[in-house]
Amino acid sequence: MSGLFGSFNVAVKGLNANQTALHTTGHNISNANTEGFNRQRVEMKADTPYTFAGVGQLGTGVRIQSVVRMVDEFVDLQIRNENSILAQYEAQYDTIGQIEMVFNEPSNTGLNFAMGEMFNAWQELSKNPESLNAKSIVVEKSKAFADSLNHMASRANQLKGDVVDSIGKNVFDVNSLVTQLNTVNEQIANIQIKGQSPNDLLDTRDQILKGLSNVTEISTTFDKWGRASVSIGDQQISKIFGSNLESTENSTILSNVSSVKQVGDDFEVQIQIGGDTSNVKTVTMSGEEVKKFQEGTPVFVKMPENGSDPVLEDLTPAGIKSGAIGGHLNAIKEIDARVEDLTKFSEGVKYLFNSVHNPDGTGVDFFTSSSALDFSVNQDIIDNENLVVTGKDSGSPAGDGSRALAIANLRNAKIDFTDLTKNTFNAVTNTFTTTGAPTNMEGAYGDIVIKVGVKTEQASNMVDNQTAVLSQLYNRRESVSGVSIDEEVTNLLKFQRSYEANSRVINTINEMLDTLINRTGV
Repeated sequence: MSGLFGSFNVAVKGLNANQTALHTTGHNISNANTEGFNRQRVEMKADTPYTFAGVGQLGTGVRIQSVVRMVDEFVDLQIRNENSILAQYEAQYDTIGQIEMVFNEPSNTGLNFAMGEMFNAWQELSKNPESLNAKSIVVEKSKAFADSLNHMASRANQLKGDVVDSIGKNVFDVNSLVTQLNTVNEQIANIQIKGQSPNDLLDTRDQILKGLSNVTEISTTFDKWGRASVSIGDQQISKIFGSNLESTENSTILSNVSSVKQVGDDFEVQIQIGGDTSNVKTVTMSGEEVKKFQEGTPVFVKMPENGSDPVLEDLTPAGIKSGAIGGHLNAIKEIDARVEDLTKFSEGVKYLFNSVHNPDGTGVDFFTSSSALDFSVNQDIIDNENLVVTGKDSGSPAGDGSRALAIANLRNAKIDFTDLTKNTFNAVTNTFTTTGAPTNMEGAYGDIVIKVGVKTEQASNMVDNQTAVLSQLYNRRESVSGVSIDEEVTNLLKFQRSYEANSRVINTINEMLDTLINRTGV
């Protein structure tokens, strides 16, 4: 369109374009501190020109091509991957740090202190073997040692239960986030099909994906509408999209094993469907099958179409290795390993004491146990402290404290605590030999404490390393997607001046039209 009205239309387009740019700039500034917000920019383009006879093409002003998100999708992908690893080590560090508190070494209340007190009591008994008070002190100090060991194993098992509960909450969070993602995906597609860009919804989608990466490892693909499909391993957990806008519900749900109980030769495995504590299904398994479904294990459950309860064939271990779930699974392995170490330690202590206290097996064992949880002084000795053996044998003269001294010297006796079959006891000399790796009680227990300390330090170092990696990635993201107040204020002034200039054009054309209409002619 030529003439004054064409020029007027060009100025109006300029007004509208700069008003939109001002609005977008204000939107950026107001969301400068909004987590996950990606800076937006108005893309302007010269509008289609028209041909003026004898002159050529004349411009028709500006048009808004789009409002784009300033985002680096590759950096976002890296952030999700590294965030998943950080969450893994944070969860692992938090739990292993609690294991370290269970051992509480060095301290005046730990097992090492109780061990020293017990040996000191035996040392005193060897000096006064006929003293009932000395025997009472031996029994009480030995009970204190056993109670400390029981308490450590019990607290470790309680911690494992807490971690299993945490995995259930993590699984519930995953399914909740997937539900949110499915809703946002539909909203994104409904706007994209109209040819519009749902920038803020895309930011919401990316925040949900980041939240998922914090809980579990994920792989993500996007269709042409911007909808995100999320998978864990090879299993998709979000809605399944068709070639167009259609989508179908996913019948496979991420769930978790909440408990395993042995019933006869079989095992009853309880599955929290979707991590929901109010929706628990029980699946019976054999001893071989249950190895893949221990407490805390995340599983994919394919819900039967007929509404019946799932069976073994409907369950598949999820195999999650990172995210908070992966960290908690690693923590469970660490707890189990340390409880097993404590059990081996308790078996070694029992072997040492009972070999000296009851060498021919016809007397009374001093300690009894089947694991670290039930390690204790023999109840017969607790009931009758005179059963504490102090002399070399039953025919020893009064005042013979040689056996009590031999037990006191067990503080330095070295055996292989990991494989008791490699050890041999000489009842004549009250000494031990081993073909394995020799260590004394303090050393064996110290090895367990060192393992906990090393694992804690490793997890702490990984948290520090991943935090540094993520910090660099966030800086890269901010350089592209972050809002710079200085830059936005500069743009604000630029668009303001452009708006004012277009207003001046309109005023000028208005004056020209007034001259043309009202001041020309007769």
